[in-house]
Amino acid sequence: MKGYGQFCPVAKTAEVFAQRWTPLVVRELCFGPRRFTEIHMGVPLMSRALLVQRLAELEAAGVVATEPLAQGKLYSLTPAGEQMSELVALMSDWGQRHGQGRIVHEDLDPTLLMWGMKRQIDPRELPGRDVVLRFEFRGLPRAHAARRYWWMILRVDDVEVCLKDPGRDVDVVVAADLEAFVRVWMGHRGLADALASGDIGLSGERARIAELKRALRIEDRTALKTLAFRPAA
Repeated sequence: MKGYGQFCPVAKTAEVFAQRWTPLVVRELCFGPRRFTEIHMGVPLMSRALLVQRLAELEAAGVVATEPLAQGKLYSLTPAGEQMSELVALMSDWGQRHGQGRIVHEDLDPTLLMWGMKRQIDPRELPGRDVVLRFEFRGLPRAHAARRYWWMILRVDDVEVCLKDPGRDVDVVVAADLEAFVRVWMGHRGLADALASGDIGLSGERARIAELKRALRIEDRTALKTLAFRPAA
């Protein structure tokens, strides 16, 4: 870990936090203890060797703690690491306000979208019954073309994301251009505009569609979303 040769606390924080990929590794750990493979799912373009190195560096810096398992380790943030969740939240807020113009087609990853939506769901906003959602995306980057169809099952005690048909009756079908849906979910665009243009289509009973909108915090008008970086309540 290279230093800046300064005692300034900004420099000392940067020495730990400003390494390539490190903020995203911390982002993954903000949601609770994770196995190595679970962390890597959130940073799929990061090599496994580099992830091993970054986790070791964070552990040496007192940011990450490990717990041995029968196979592998369980990684979690220490109290010092948990304070870094505030840095992650500030970066998220800045990116929402000033970085949306930097989103390019190759950034559109349906897997990260589905898992991102899952962990932003507040259990208190879920209905008392299971709601099954089917997502049909178009306009995917070539690297993700095989991951067009997704299912999400909303349950009070758990939200399940499936790449294969779970064999359940579907309550709402979301047929959408991937970029349009990403921008609507993040609040850069209103759902009403995307529906009117045909970029997004919703099929299902009105009450079930309302439950989808409430669970995913999708607004009819543009309203930048504040993302949470804590384990679901």
